[in-house]
Amino acid sequence: MVSAPSRLRLPDGRTLAYDDVGDPTGVPVVYLHGTPDSRLARHPDDGRAAAARVRLVAVDRPGAGASSPHPSATLASLGHDLAVLLDHLGVDRAGVLAWSSGGLFALAASPVLGERVPAITLVGTVPPVEAYDDPAVVAALSPARQHFVELVAAVPADELATEMAPYLVPDPLDPALALEHVLEGTGPRGRAELDAVPGAAERLAAALVEAVAQGRNGLVHDVALALEPGLPLHAVTAQVRTVHGHDDGISPPAVGEWLAARLPSCTAEAVDGAHHLLFPHWGALLADLAARAAA
Repeated sequence: MVSAPSRLRLPDGRTLAYDDVGDPTGVPVVYLHGTPDSRLARHPDDGRAAAARVRLVAVDRPGAGASSPHPSATLASLGHDLAVLLDHLGVDRAGVLAWSSGGLFALAASPVLGERVPAITLVGTVPPVEAYDDPAVVAALSPARQHFVELVAAVPADELATEMAPYLVPDPLDPALALEHVLEGTGPRGRAELDAVPGAAERLAAALVEAVAQGRNGLVHDVALALEPGLPLHAVTAQVRTVHGHDDGISPPAVGEWLAARLPSCTAEAVDGAHHLLFPHWGALLADLAARAAA
């Protein structure tokens, strides 16, 4: 049974929902989920965060889970929400762990939060839309992702996001269908990564259900934001570590190399795995990030 999140009322009246788990005295780490997902899209055992001496703050991005939509948001808007959240929690500095599209929001938040976020770890992060102008990046993508890139070039972001939503999340959705959808979408390597962590697939299914608990408008806006150009990578102040799986067709190692060439401080790593390598490597990723954030 998934517990209800904590809720913070933001200055503009919106609600930001989050789970505050792990070691309450540990190094604070903010976790940003992918799309379509919610704060629940993490390792199912929060004891792993505690073992890594991490206070994990997993956030529902606006429009997902229990967080209010923010129709006028930009990629950078979440950084301002996180600043309010960190103040509320009494946290001066925190690391940020982001998966898949959550990485774009982490990078956009860095210039807003400055020294408050000294270290970021991106796992299987999708790149800024400008990366799709690089033939080396596109060539490394799976055929399905290459088709997506073709659509990005041909269809306006808002329209494409609306068209994609029914494929990203079945409608209507129930827990059984969500689990089926998660398992069908992972591929053999991703399925093996989830199978290596008992309860991971079920947790992702719960995260999917939670992602559209308020409807699909938040999902559509989230997808459109991920296609927003102009992310100021040169202004990212955090030390960034990217981790990509050799068999990740959504975000292959070429994405990490592309980011490392443009970020002020970035280490790109390619490892054995696919898009769901976050789950079997969860404890080690948290421990490494906590050490970097606390340095």
